[in-house]
Order: sequence, then C-alpha cells, then structure tokens
Amino acid sequence: MEKSAIGIDLGGTNLKGIVMNGAGKYRHLKRIPTEAHKGGQKVLDNIFKLIEHLIKKEGAQDHIIGVGLGTPGFVDHNGVVIGGAENLPGWKGTSVYEAIRAKFNLPAVAGNDVTVTTFAEYKFGAGRGIPNLVCLALGTGIGGGIVADDHLYKGSHGMAGEFGHLIVETNGRQCTCGLKGCVEQYASAPGIVAAAVRFCAEAGPQELTPFVKETLKDPAALTSKTVYEYVLAQDPVALRVHEYACEKLAVAIGIILNAFSPDRVVLGGGVMKAGRIIIDTVLKFVPRYCWPEIAARCSVVAAELGEDAGVLGAGAMVFEELNFHDRP
Repeated sequence: MEKSAIGIDLGGTNLKGIVMNGAGKYRHLKRIPTEAHKGGQKVLDNIFKLIEHLIKKEGAQDHIIGVGLGTPGFVDHNGVVIGGAENLPGWKGTSVYEAIRAKFNLPAVAGNDVTVTTFAEYKFGAGRGIPNLVCLALGTGIGGGIVADDHLYKGSHGMAGEFGHLIVETNGRQCTCGLKGCVEQYASAPGIVAAAVRFCAEAGPQELTPFVKETLKDPAALTSKTVYEYVLAQDPVALRVHEYACEKLAVAIGIILNAFSPDRVVLGGGVMKAGRIIIDTVLKFVPRYCWPEIAARCSVVAAELGEDAGVLGAGAMVFEELNFHDRP
C-alpha cells in the first residue's frame, strides 16, 4: 500500500482523525468526543482510541509512517505540551511523542492548531505554490502560522506565529495573555462584539439605528455574526465597528509584512464567514502601516479548507517533518 499518515485535530469538544496520503487524499474520517473535562490522561486515552480505530479501518499499520497532531497550545521539539491550552485542563506537560511511540511504535509530530492549519492551506488550500506565507485565524482568539521558504516554521519552542498578541494600541484593552492592546482584543469575535457594545452605548440620539437598538436591548446576546449581518445591511454604526476592527487588524498585518515580507496572507476562522468585505477593508488600511512596496507585493486572501484544515495539516506535517529529518 502507499505510504500514509494519520492526522488528528484535537479540539476542546471533539477529536477528529483521518488517514491520508502525501497528496492530501484522505479516508476513514472519524470524530469522537475529546472529554477534556476529564483531564489530560483521558484526552490522551481518547487520542489512542481514535488512532486504534483508524488503524483497524486500514487493516494494517506497516504502511503508516507516523501520526500528526494539531492541538491548542504549544508543543516543544521533544513533543511535550508546554502550555497555552487552557481549555484542556491537565494537558500541559503531556509527552505526546513518547506516548504515541510507546503505544503504537509510530513516530509522532505535533504543532499548535493554527500552525497546523497554516500548513494545510500551504499544501492544499489558499497557499498552494506560495513559498512564503502567513495565516491568521480570526475566531474566539487570533492565532497564526508561518511558512518560510516552503517549510513550516514553528520557532525555537513551537510558539512562533502568535500574531494575536501583536500590540496594536498602546495601553489598550487588557488581554488574557497579560498584555494590553493585543489585536486579539479588537479583531477576534469577542473583540468585535466588545467594540460594538461600546459604540452602541456611546451612540447619540441621532444614531439610534436598528443595530444600535437591538444591541442595547440585550448586549449579552450580541455575536460577531449579528454585527456582520448589520454591516452587510449597511447600518452606519455597524459599519463603524467593522472599520475599527479591520484597521486594528491591518496594523497587525502591517507589522507582519514589515517583519516577514510574505507573498501571501491567508485569513481564516469563524469571523471570516462574513466574507470578502473584511479583506477589502483590511487592504484599504494595510498600506498605512507597512512599506507600500511590501504591501503591493503581498496578496491577502481567504482560507479555503474550512473544517478539514486541521486534520489535513496534521497529516501533511508527518510527511514534511519525517522526510525532512531523514535527510542527510
């Protein structure tokens, strides 16, 4: 049989796994509950259960070259989870590589979930054929990843690409990371909602638009999806929120462009379900915050792979890293 890899996407609610070849064709897609509330050992046991299921579906494992895992948080080069996965209590300190090798006699590779997603977009999605790219995932937080010279870049301790914590406003909003003014506080889904609630609370008598009235009626019920429904309906206050969030995001992207000069920036995550309007507005602001010549040579596009990105990136990382380490 052709060489294959197991790809696993570890989420706070579900584990998702596949078997795939080097071209990204996958089979045996399976989801099981993560059961994160039961602790790190239970999460690891469920990863084992998923791997066992996939091997059983294959009928053999001699053609499987390894297991790739995308996980919240950071995994160092020895395969130890070193933090950043607060939604997985007890996961910090888990020795992923050692555990998988001991159980299945298979090598393992792992990376932060957005780093892994970045690699999937590079191999099979919006970054195909692009040697230098960065990816930002705009969701509950903002994560990132880097591909440099056709290789996934994780940094010295697996922590590269934390673009959500670029400072875009001095002494700005308090972030959960301990810093103030991180772009995550302005362009993530909760950041957009927080800005919308503030803009609506400050609206004058002449600005009581339908968006303002709905928000003030029940601020706690507001979501970024609702904000963008009003943006697309051209509500003037919702549009101000949108421009505010996109300019903050553009500041972060400008910093990234000046630092890395990538060929492409890929934007994904739940916030991007709003569509092209986010990219168009970001592109309006980006040249204000980086060398215009760099901006002119970099495209900004939407991610393509959606929910498949995590497992595809995890599997592709197996082919990339094991082949790379086998080189003389």
